[in-house]
Amino acid sequence: MSAQEIIYSEAKKIKDMGLKRELGLFQTVAYGVGIILGAGIYALIGQAAGLAGNAVWMSFVIAAFIASFTGLSYAELCSAFPKDAAEYLYVKKAFGNKMLSFLTGWSIVLTGIVGAAAVALGFGGYFSAMFGTPALYAALGILAVFSLLNFYDIKLSAGINIIFTLIEASGLLLIIALGVGHIGSVNYLESTGTAGIFSAAALIFFAYIGFESIVKMGEETKNPSKILPTAL
Repeated sequence: MSAQEIIYSEAKKIKDMGLKRELGLFQTVAYGVGIILGAGIYALIGQAAGLAGNAVWMSFVIAAFIASFTGLSYAELCSAFPKDAAEYLYVKKAFGNKMLSFLTGWSIVLTGIVGAAAVALGFGGYFSAMFGTPALYAALGILAVFSLLNFYDIKLSAGINIIFTLIEASGLLLIIALGVGHIGSVNYLESTGTAGIFSAAALIFFAYIGFESIVKMGEETKNPSKILPTAL
């Protein structure tokens, strides 16, 4: 057997191996919820309330309604094309244009890099405030740790993600519990006007971003054609 044949044979073995299909419905939902429950909901609620007034809940409903259309589109697409290439593949199938799908793919990659860097630096800032460690070192450290986890075992990574998601959700539930006693203390229809409600909705939409990341787990999910749309 020639060297070229050996290389081709080994490359084919690697290609056929693929990714481990370890994730079920619960892990996939937790993955999406964990991304959605990021800093957005905590950082934006005050600004949104300033724009919409007491009727900020209407802004949440409007933003959720708009996000649902995108979510349903993703659900339909990932059911038809359950691959980890996701948006790259969707654009390629829709337009048959390699350059357009190439640009889409790289846009998603760059968005992921910028997003991960922003979150890591945010973590580094909090970590530095609590322990005095330089923020940049803390950011690089957390990126390295989670990169290794994702590389080592997707099931372990999903388990850790579930823990952090439960912690994040607990924070929101605590805020809700503290606010229950104040229900009815204000007029919830009082707003700054229609413009304020829609301006707040545009801002709040950012807090819903994250559900689209579920489709990128197409080759690590059991029965992705069924689980991914259900998770979305």
